[in-house]
Amino acid sequence: MTSNRFIRLCNECADILRKRSPYKTGNLRINAIKIEFPNADTCRIYVDENVAPYMLYTNEEWINRSGDNPNEGWFDEAAQEIMQYLANKTQGEIKS
Repeated sequence: MTSNRFIRLCNECADILRKRSPYKTGNLRINAIKIEFPNADTCRIYVDENVAPYMLYTNEEWINRSGDNPNEGWFDEAAQEIMQYLANKTQGEIKS
């Protein structure tokens, strides 16, 4: 895989995470989801919890609040979508 293709795939995966993220103020989607390339063959996509310390609560079941969290599981679903996307793009397979 060329480095340009690798970078493009990583950016596409970050876009999937951004599109799946809840959007109220935009902080989580715009500022907290980050991508880094520590070296030529490594990509790190993550949510900077210093920017969005509430991120965990957007993904989990509400316990001390009435009703259901409409975003519950969004991060887990995005991770699954990203894994499937990468498997499809690289002709790989996901093993459990």
